[in-house]
Amino acid sequence: MANRAVHPATPLAGVGGEALAEFIGTFVLVLLGNGAVASFLLFNNIAGTNAFFANTWPVVFFGWGFALMLGIYIAGAISGAHLNPAVTISFAATRRFPWNKVGPYIVAQFLGAFVAAAFLFFVYRGAITHTLGGASLNAANVNKVGLAFYTGKRDFVGLFGAFCAEALGTAMLVGLILAIVDARNQPVQANLNPLIIGLVLAAIGCSLGIITGFAVNPARDFGPRLWMTLAGGGLGALNSYTWVPIVAPIVGGLIAAFGYDYTIGRVLAERGMTRSGTTITRGEAVREQDMHVDTGGRPVREEHRGRTFRER
Repeated sequence: MANRAVHPATPLAGVGGEALAEFIGTFVLVLLGNGAVASFLLFNNIAGTNAFFANTWPVVFFGWGFALMLGIYIAGAISGAHLNPAVTISFAATRRFPWNKVGPYIVAQFLGAFVAAAFLFFVYRGAITHTLGGASLNAANVNKVGLAFYTGKRDFVGLFGAFCAEALGTAMLVGLILAIVDARNQPVQANLNPLIIGLVLAAIGCSLGIITGFAVNPARDFGPRLWMTLAGGGLGALNSYTWVPIVAPIVGGLIAAFGYDYTIGRVLAERGMTRSGTTITRGEAVREQDMHVDTGGRPVREEHRGRTFRER
């Protein structure tokens, strides 16, 4: 069949295409990231497993870091590659992103994570059955394998401590994303933003991940948690901790976004903005209110009369 150009009036030319990119990017993020967790947890006690690739914590945080990098490379040019409701809400709250797109983005992110968990569940079905001793998945045993799909705090960590760890981790993620993609700062060259942002997530995993499993993303946790609930885990998966990796990342992201604007962002604005409200970027005056953040490393301007965003 001959290739056909997408007509500007089709849904994929507007927010529909952006939501699709968020779905696919989040799917890749969770499939590869949780795949690393599954290899770490489900094969940890199986004799003959290679110790480095399956039984060490670095496979988890580097797995998530590279997964985020690849998700951003896939979706960055289309949607900005938020891949995280905490990022989307933080950007919208600080006027980096239009509120009317928040709903479609978040729905796509949760669906991408949910579908990725379903794929992983069937791929790792043998390891899950082995870990459960041949028993069927149920509310009593789901947490023996569930942490390969969703996060949980250490037994000696209280809910408040877990909330703070998730909020702080997400604050670091959002704050550093803003610093990396800010064209007024020292922008990363050669489209390396996805790699650097992936390494940021890996660093968060190294420093804070052991406390809660570093969800730092409501979709990454709740999508797989919902799948495990429907797959037989029931209320064993939807437990008293469920709200923490949903609420804490949003709180942390908002704190970071507003904090960045009132600290580093303000300093950069004072040094780089003219009185007319423009920012000098590579010799070109760009109205800041026409820009939204693209984690893929490209400044993007919204078309006021069109349906889509385009690269500058």
